[in-house]
Amino acid sequence: MDAISKIASSINFRYRSSNVQFGGLASGLNTADIVDALMQIEARPAERLYQKYESLGLKQKAYQQLEEKLESFETFLSSFKLQATLLAKKVSIESEKISINASASAVAGSYQIKVLSIASRSSMVSGRTIGPDVDLSTRFGDLTYRYNPVNSVLKIQLGATVHTVNISTEDTISDIIDKLDDIFGTGNVRFEDGRLVFESSQAFAIRTESGTFSFVFNLNDAPVVQENGKYVLRSTAHVGAVSVYKTLSQISAYRSVSIQSGMLKVNGTEISIDVNMTLNQLIDAINTSEAGVRAEYDANSDRLIISSNKTGPNTILLEDNGTNLLQLLGLDIGQFNIGGTAHVQLSNNGVNWIDLYSSTNELSYMGLSIKVKELIQTPVSFSVENDTDFVVSKIKEFVEKWNELMEYVYNKYNEKPVTGKNEEELSEEEKLQGVLQRDSLLNEIFFRLRGFITKRIDGDISYLWQIGIRTSSFGYQNMKMGKLELDEDRLRTVLRESPEKVWAFFGGTNGFAQQVQSYLRELTKFGGRIDSIAGISGTITKQMRSLAKQLEDMLERLQKREAYLWSKFSAMEEVVSRMQAQSAWLAQFSSLRSNNR
Repeated sequence: MDAISKIASSINFRYRSSNVQFGGLASGLNTADIVDALMQIEARPAERLYQKYESLGLKQKAYQQLEEKLESFETFLSSFKLQATLLAKKVSIESEKISINASASAVAGSYQIKVLSIASRSSMVSGRTIGPDVDLSTRFGDLTYRYNPVNSVLKIQLGATVHTVNISTEDTISDIIDKLDDIFGTGNVRFEDGRLVFESSQAFAIRTESGTFSFVFNLNDAPVVQENGKYVLRSTAHVGAVSVYKTLSQISAYRSVSIQSGMLKVNGTEISIDVNMTLNQLIDAINTSEAGVRAEYDANSDRLIISSNKTGPNTILLEDNGTNLLQLLGLDIGQFNIGGTAHVQLSNNGVNWIDLYSSTNELSYMGLSIKVKELIQTPVSFSVENDTDFVVSKIKEFVEKWNELMEYVYNKYNEKPVTGKNEEELSEEEKLQGVLQRDSLLNEIFFRLRGFITKRIDGDISYLWQIGIRTSSFGYQNMKMGKLELDEDRLRTVLRESPEKVWAFFGGTNGFAQQVQSYLRELTKFGGRIDSIAGISGTITKQMRSLAKQLEDMLERLQKREAYLWSKFSAMEEVVSRMQAQSAWLAQFSSLRSNNR
């Protein structure tokens, strides 16, 4: 259609030659205006064709807009007619430890539920710290595993007294404890499991005035807590804990474990390992692989934790293929924790219990979708009931959308074209107004849709009015337009008594919504009624192609005709010019003879 439009829109009915033409130099006639006037007369058939072409284009667009409206309502009916909509259920439960949703197939009633276990992920944890063991003889300056040790000055407030302690990189951990003992008292500062531990009967605080002491000993974010009547400060991690930005080669030097580049296998997935990659890069390589696990470094415990992506009893199989990586990371003696399954018990009488199991924390049973969050040892009660408010809101929406569609179709069939404006002054919307006035297909669509209002549907509920949908109080005009109104009280009464019958009326095998949707699909489907008229291969497109071809041929003839007229006027000008020249010569000759006498 783009090519057709290009041909049609290129036609200009005020034809002029592409060459500059000068006429009337000899005759004095305004040749250009004469040719232009003649061409306007000859172009009138082409103008009528072009107007017809534009009219067809507008009609095609009007049909396409109609199709969009019908398709929109058809799409709405697709979900409206479902049991999930018209037989919707709701769950009432007073617990944040579990969430329960009910589908249309769930049985209304009262239930009790217990959650005996929650699904968890399998995991593998390093069997020891990754960084090296450190003892009292280790120098402060050698603790380079996470931070760079620098001579430090500490300010320690103990009670009302502030003490200053200087720490040198040459000091051993034993030397540091001796300096601190002078403030806290012998035995109140200890080095246990690689961590510094401070105890005092008085409140205290430690601030690193300069240097990196607090960082090296992992005290920078450690809290002072009260334990057994004392104030206690403890390193958050052992002082040998490594930085994730250390390379595998550096860590191997700390641990005196020889490693090689090669291939790590996790659950059969191969991951390329290089000794120069950092611990963080190793973690990224594992996490971006297809192994189905996630690795993370626990900075406080200085251990690598590898967990399954999915909950349930999943495997975590590690093979280092001779790289010695598992020994380096303490995974050769790692602790494997098998993932657990969710176990829920459900009862409708509190006596007989049904056991439900799942490898995830989401379970389904008899239309109930259960998502567990925490354990529930003491039974929690919940109820399932029809969600009347939701169903009413959807039927209200149906009535609103029906009325919008019927009003649109009715108005399009009866609207008149815009008058009192020139073609150039009309907007696109104004040009489309009245295009489908008294259109035969639009007339059929309107009366078919309006006919559904009073059509009998097989079943216990046979007519719209039986569920409170009618046209009576709208007045004659709105009744004529096929618009509906809803008696909500009547609808709620029917829904309370027979919700299944309401669904059967709309969504049953040959229900109201089913029949309307089938008719709309017949109109809007590819190759359907509207497509056969306004589609890419429809009758309008074929007519427009034919018109465009006629316009193209006519344009060529008009251009030839214009060239012909210019050639004739040019020949006339040439004759007039010769006659004028001859007349001038005769006049000159006559003057010479008179002078010779």
